[in-house]
Amino acid sequence: MYKTSSSTLMLNDSPAHIDFHIQAGDYFAFLATMMGFVEEALERCESEGVTDKERIAARELRRDLCYVQANYQITPRPHAEIQTIHTSGNLLGQR
Repeated sequence: MYKTSSSTLMLNDSPAHIDFHIQAGDYFAFLATMMGFVEEALERCESEGVTDKERIAARELRRDLCYVQANYQITPRPHAEIQTIHTSGNLLGQR
């Protein structure tokens, strides 16, 4: 689910929706679009301690995602190498 307003962006994506974007071949473009929303939010946060360094990082990340979309595709790992996501510590771990 994506919800935007003048001051908030909520990104709550399911693995099935992520898989959909990967299979459609537009996952990096999808991420770049979401990063664009973050970049816009950072631009509106002038008085809240957001620095130019953070704005530049968001812009460069969005540009990098567009580059990856244009030049690469995601291929699945063999089942034995699939990783799980952890909420703390080492974020990626082998199953």
